Amino acid sequence: MVPGGIRMGTPALTSRGFVEDDFKKVAEYFDAAVKIALQIKENSKGTKLEDFVEAMESDSQVQSQIADFRHDVEGYAKQFPTIGFEIETMKYNK
Repeated sequence: MVPGGIRMGTPALTSRGFVEDDFKKVAEYFDAAVKIALQIKENSKGTKLEDFVEAMESDSQVQSQIADFRHDVEGYAKQFPTIGFEIETMKYNK
């Protein structure tokens, strides 16, 4: 199995209050994610998903890069409310 596409529903983002500049930021995040994936793929021993996962998990530099990227994306996403969830009523808080 070789993943080969991205499907993004823009109504979910507009419902959270995203505007044109936010969509540009989302595109930048997708671009950065693809670049990380291409780097991992380049270091993979084969073309299967398991080869990709092995290359990703065995490279500490990539792991650090992914962690930093995740932190950035989560920080950006936290600015926008998730429809149907109120922080005050959530059972578990981080």
